[in-house]
Amino acid sequence: MKCLLISLQSNAYVAGLKYIAANVLDKGHDARILLLPGYLEPALNPAIEDFIRDYDPDLIGISLMALEFYPAKNLTRLLKEKFQVPVIWGGVHATTNPDDCIKYADYICHGEGEKVVVSILDHLRDKGKEAIPEIPGTWVRHNGKTIKQPDSPPETDLDKLPFQEYLPEYYYGLHNNMIYNFAQNPGLFRRYALYGGTCHMTITTRGCPFNCGYCANSSLVKVYGKEIRKRSVESCIEELKRVKKDPYVLYINFQDDCFFIHTGEWIRKFCEEYKKYINLPFMARAIPSLLDREKLFMLRDAGLSVVIMGVQTGSDRVNFEIYNRKVHFSTVMKAARLLVESKVTPYYEMIVDNPYETEEDQIEGITSMARLPRPYTISLAHLTFFPGTLLTERALKEEKIDPEAYLTRFMVNIDETYFNKLLYMTPFIPRILIAFLNKPRVRRNAFHIFVTNTLFFVVKRTIEPAVFFFVITRGLKYNVRWTARTVLGNWKSAFAKILFNFLGKGDMEFDKRLKLARKEMPALFEK
Repeated sequence: MKCLLISLQSNAYVAGLKYIAANVLDKGHDARILLLPGYLEPALNPAIEDFIRDYDPDLIGISLMALEFYPAKNLTRLLKEKFQVPVIWGGVHATTNPDDCIKYADYICHGEGEKVVVSILDHLRDKGKEAIPEIPGTWVRHNGKTIKQPDSPPETDLDKLPFQEYLPEYYYGLHNNMIYNFAQNPGLFRRYALYGGTCHMTITTRGCPFNCGYCANSSLVKVYGKEIRKRSVESCIEELKRVKKDPYVLYINFQDDCFFIHTGEWIRKFCEEYKKYINLPFMARAIPSLLDREKLFMLRDAGLSVVIMGVQTGSDRVNFEIYNRKVHFSTVMKAARLLVESKVTPYYEMIVDNPYETEEDQIEGITSMARLPRPYTISLAHLTFFPGTLLTERALKEEKIDPEAYLTRFMVNIDETYFNKLLYMTPFIPRILIAFLNKPRVRRNAFHIFVTNTLFFVVKRTIEPAVFFFVITRGLKYNVRWTARTVLGNWKSAFAKILFNFLGKGDMEFDKRLKLARKEMPALFEK
């Protein structure tokens, strides 16, 4: 049996589909992955149609985050017009908002997809597509009715799952109206990959110890449970041994919600094995309250170069009362001092455009962030109200948001507001200047606005790249070869960020297509 797995996201990082494809192949079926970034065309591209007819799949899977809902809806309609192949939707959005998704797909994968997709392929082989699959973790649309099977328990032994590859031979993408095999065209793959394809993204755990009100994890925990599932050191190292064989892989990007959730014993063993067999720089994510000094310095010695840490806000009130994130800023400050001391590159993530945040909260947040030890870099992201989260339920009840705000709101340019610009500049300009500019609207004048706008332009295009280059170089322990390859591999991404502010080129192109689709295909956006 053959399974075509389609990703609609704007970049080639498709770890979830790689895991599913690897499991499909391991269980005796065949699989291909196809990247169709934000497909919102009114007709199916002939190259896509020819590719599907040639492959002749028995099942088509579409993976989607919330932001890919309309492209998924559009593509499914086009596929149904041309093929009689059942379509299954999966991914975070299908799990958190299955009632909307099942209206358009034949099946919904409600939870993790490795077992479900294999089970459906077995079902189609043995019983055919007319029979209703009684498979845990699936929803089925049959004769206009929705049949919901019970959730499938998540895989507790992650070591049982086959390894994902860096660039599998069965990975394809649409480019200039042609379908290319990425493994045979690695340069093209790197055009679509994050960080120029210089890193391999992987996970060592599944789950998050927190229950933040804005995060999809607060919905997913209802399906997966609260247990943090972990891979063994042996499993992680064996995957990375295979990945390292590709000469273009410069570093490893661990995508765990918090890499520091591992025990000290696990970290110690990992560091020993990593230095012995892998010895590449790597990056990991941390939660401030879980950042441990001993673990941090062991990892730093093993090659840790970047730590991405979610701060989200510098206001304790917002963190506790709005985000249900029980982290005092004093804890963030303590963690930040450790990061600077270790000389890794600190990269702090912040949430902006929160309708519950007052001017006083924003001013406090900027003041707090300006106190953090330098150097560090910062990333801003819109508050997105994902379906099923605690904060979304509250905001809908209080009529703070439109029910479908999560589908398009992220496309608004982040640098439109005064406080967002100032927050972004906190790592780069003198603290006394931040204090001077950090004023409520009623106390600002034309001079404050002029200075902020001018500084933002200068910082974005000169100071920030210089600081980022310094912290990356230091994080890579001043290794000239690693630094050069990092800069060369990421220059296009950096250049796009400078040109398009906070959105990359792919996001900007999708934004344009989305606006055009609303005009040309209004029926697509009807409920």
